[in-house]
Order: sequence, then C-alpha cells, then structure tokens
Amino acid sequence: MELRRLTGAIPIAILIAGFAMAAKGETNLITKAGVWQAFGGTTSSGRPVCGVSQSAGDRYFGVKFYAGDTTFTIQVGKKAWRFENGANQKLQMTLDGNRPWTATGTGMHFNDGEAGLEFTISRNELDQFASEFRTSSSLRVQLTGPEPEEWSISLAGSNAVTDAFIECIIGLK
Repeated sequence: MELRRLTGAIPIAILIAGFAMAAKGETNLITKAGVWQAFGGTTSSGRPVCGVSQSAGDRYFGVKFYAGDTTFTIQVGKKAWRFENGANQKLQMTLDGNRPWTATGTGMHFNDGEAGLEFTISRNELDQFASEFRTSSSLRVQLTGPEPEEWSISLAGSNAVTDAFIECIIGLK
C-alpha cells in the first residue's frame, strides 16, 4: 500500500516548518486542533516516530507510526489501569456508527509509568482506519472480560491533525 493513497491531495514536498528529528528521544509538537495534537521525533531508543494523540482527563488515546513499520500502533491508557507488561486484554474500538475494530491489546507502560494497552492496525486496513478516523465525530473504546469498561472521546480536530501526521510519515527516513 502506498501512503500517497492516505494523503488525498497533500503534496509530498510539504513538511512542517521547524520540525526536526531529535536524536535523543524527543518528540516535537507539529500542530494542534482542539484537544488533538500531531507530533514527530524519535523514541527513547532513537527510532523515528510520528503520531496523533489526545489526553482528556485521566484518559489517553494515540495513533503512532514508527519508521520501518507497515502498521499503525494504537495506544490507549487510563490512570486507574493496572495492566502488567505483556498482559492481553480484549477490546473494541468504534468510530461513530462504523464497524467496530476488535483487537487484543497488549499491556504496556508509558514513559511516565502509567499502564496502557497497545495494538496495531494491519497494513490492509490502514486506508479504512484513516478515513474513519478523519471523518468520525467520536470514538468509543470498550474493554471486555471480567471487568468491562467503556469510554468515549471526541474526534473534533482529528481531520486537521491527520494531515500533519501523514506529512510527518512521508518525511520519515
């Protein structure tokens, strides 16, 4: 799949001014729209990354693309969660009235020590996910199992930050 299909009319030559890949594991804000932000830079291991995310109250939702991958990585977190690294948790993600995305999230911890879950969107589903993410108004996350949980976040601003996210991905080396 070509990333050009995701970009629509976004010219490849456009890069956000002032954006530079940091060598010591830092990300930089590229743009912000509402509570959503697009960022790019490097991970603490030095791997180039681009992403979009929002933190609302005690919840976090992020979509990341790591250089060399063929998938998007979705990360969700909530301050009260206590997942062990590597633990599996079934979940469902629904963007507006679209077909739910089902996954088994893997327990992980963010740099601040908070627990979260991550899973990937496969290469053959990238265009569909990007389209739904850009055009939907809300996203609902549902954890299933012995302790079910559900929460929603607004996607207002997701279309604007997705343009910057795609530009960042195109600029990855």
